[in-house]
Amino acid sequence: MYSVVMAGGSGTRFWPASREARPKQLLALTGSRSLLQQTVARMAPLTPAEKVLVVTGASHAAAVAGQLPQVPAEQVVAEPLARNTAAAAGLAAAWVAKKDPAAVCLVLPADHLITDEPLFIETLRRAAETARSGDFLVTLGLTPRYPATGFGYIEAGETLRPEPPQVCKVKAFHEKPDLAVAKEYLASGRHLWNSGMFAWRAEVLLAEIQRFLPELAAGLQELAPDLGTPRQARALARVYPQLPKISVDNGVLEKSAAIRVVKADFGWSDVGSWDAMAELWQEDHLGNACQEGRILAIEAKGNLVAAGGRLTALLGVDNLVAVVTEDALLILPRERCQDVRQVIDRLKRDGLDEYL
Repeated sequence: MYSVVMAGGSGTRFWPASREARPKQLLALTGSRSLLQQTVARMAPLTPAEKVLVVTGASHAAAVAGQLPQVPAEQVVAEPLARNTAAAAGLAAAWVAKKDPAAVCLVLPADHLITDEPLFIETLRRAAETARSGDFLVTLGLTPRYPATGFGYIEAGETLRPEPPQVCKVKAFHEKPDLAVAKEYLASGRHLWNSGMFAWRAEVLLAEIQRFLPELAAGLQELAPDLGTPRQARALARVYPQLPKISVDNGVLEKSAAIRVVKADFGWSDVGSWDAMAELWQEDHLGNACQEGRILAIEAKGNLVAAGGRLTALLGVDNLVAVVTEDALLILPRERCQDVRQVIDRLKRDGLDEYL
């Protein structure tokens, strides 16, 4: 069994802490370890460091390797450019298949937080068992806590294993809904958040890619002889730009009949924006939260502050986010946290690349 950690995200909604050279997964947003380091450490009960494969961007490979000295350097695989998750997951499966085609790949984003780690491990064990039991692609579906419009949903079908963590067939995948539909999904009890966490045997994913994404399959077959060798980087530079750019959900999972979902309730956050930190940083009695340092709040409530250990004085302001770094200050209403990408777009437009 291998842990495949997907560490290619850019984390633009965490600007100005997250930058092109230091994306969200490399930041320590809670505690002293980065999200990436926490992800790899969390998997230790299932896979030792020599069975961890990290797929990341070429510009981040050195930083990723530096944060994970326990992972063999050749197991930090650098994509020369981003081609979405079908290519990244397929690349990892092809790499693992050279070692053991029947090995189970546990595929995990590098930038999520888990609060109940024992239950997380138990859920992954159930997913791995399901992946081993047949030619199945297994996804983890999270019990929704609120009518989220920012996540895709998995509609669970027939229950195959009722004892928790429950295993079901998948009836349908649904794209991100509007609020009214999200409320219906929440009320149904059958719809789960699509977590982006998976389990499958390497050979099974490759077979499904061959069936539904033959162009990607051809590229992976061309790469296979060079994976894990000194020729890998050159082969990736040659082949990768030609691969189709599509998510593994859209390209494979939504088309396959061999899908199972394991229901997950282990306390999860995708840390999707600064607003998500309200659940993870300690709040005062007025709902003000700070990553580190101290808040002096006067007639102020519901604010989030990341000020690098500085004292932050708040007077007469509500529901703001303030983020301070060495060279930038971000202030915005909490309800606009999903719009931080507009700042990135403006920086690019104005040629302020030094702040990206």
